[in-house]
Amino acid sequence: MAKTLIANLLTVGLAATGGAAGTYAMLAHQGAVPPALAATADAPGTDSQVMARVTSRLAGDEPIADLVERVGAAVVNIDTETRQRNPFYGQEQDPFFGFFGPFGGMGGPGGGNPHQGQGPFLVRKGVGSGFVLEADGYIVTNHHVIAGASKLRVTMTDGRKLEGKVVGQDPNTDLALVKVEAKGLPTLPLTDPATLRVGERVIAIGSPLGLQHTVTAGILSAVNRDVQVNPRVGFLQTDAPINPGNSGGPLLNLKGEVIGVNTAVARDGQGIGFAIPVTTLKQVLPQLKAKGRVERAWLGVGVRDLPEERDKMFFPVEKGAVVTQVTEGSPAAKAGLAPGDVILEVQGKAIGSAAELIWSISNRSKGDKVTLLVMREGQRKRLEVVLDRMPEQVSRAMNQAQEQEQQQGE
Repeated sequence: MAKTLIANLLTVGLAATGGAAGTYAMLAHQGAVPPALAATADAPGTDSQVMARVTSRLAGDEPIADLVERVGAAVVNIDTETRQRNPFYGQEQDPFFGFFGPFGGMGGPGGGNPHQGQGPFLVRKGVGSGFVLEADGYIVTNHHVIAGASKLRVTMTDGRKLEGKVVGQDPNTDLALVKVEAKGLPTLPLTDPATLRVGERVIAIGSPLGLQHTVTAGILSAVNRDVQVNPRVGFLQTDAPINPGNSGGPLLNLKGEVIGVNTAVARDGQGIGFAIPVTTLKQVLPQLKAKGRVERAWLGVGVRDLPEERDKMFFPVEKGAVVTQVTEGSPAAKAGLAPGDVILEVQGKAIGSAAELIWSISNRSKGDKVTLLVMREGQRKRLEVVLDRMPEQVSRAMNQAQEQEQQQGE
């Protein structure tokens, strides 16, 4: 009702009572001033400054600023402490370290190894971002932000500092769920994945380099990017500036809905950042809350991309994933898949690469029945597969490999 009233009164107010001030006065007289507009008018400043802010609000020409004011309080800063064993504890002082002095980059002011004399443990501090998903204190962030942390501190925009604990984590998608003891926190909703549009405007909010609640803007540059840091996620790409410390913070559309979790940047480029997509969030987060971990569907094959010189293949195909290995007793083995098969489709959807096959299977559940279209010796075959739960040892190995990849990328 208020928006309609503003639209109806704007032209009349500008003509009859002197621009934005007159429009505001008319709205105030009728008791129809929206809260955000009232807050703008009540903020400190000279009359001209106040009227400038009111004019901007009425004109609707600051959608990003309005959005940040509306949803920014749901974005948090996460400080971590990780205790690590001091490898130099108990060793004798090495006099040669001192020759490099405090200016040569080795040794402390008094010489010697900087870690000697610090006790058996070292404390490594880190910073990241996150956002409140549920009002009773559930916060989403990256796994690599909290991995191995012995202490978590969550700072709200109002200055409150809350102790956090990890309730669930998934190295394979680099997502984690943190809980703080609080009620009535502001939250951010997850968008409908079907509404994502390449080219739409987006904003990132987080703590790059520890600079809390930094806002940057850009567009959604691409979807389903296959990024080496994590082959199990089809990343969103954005040119909104992202830096270390942004990890775990939200990538938002202009409705204030989360479309992804900011995770990585391309080191050798500018304006190339990546976010875990909302599709993955909706699949993973409920399991993290309920079980603390993710149970994945399992096909039981090793795959690779098609060779670049596809025309030299004995049975050339344009797209697909080549089966290199079939695990004995796996769903793939029971369905009759064999090394050398090229998987072309899963449930009627074309598979363009090994990564796309991994995404497709990862997005399903134990017991799902899927139809695979494969190419074998020039013939197309359809195979019915009933997916199983990924064995624990396979899941652990994948998690360890992913954690090592994340550590190397830090």
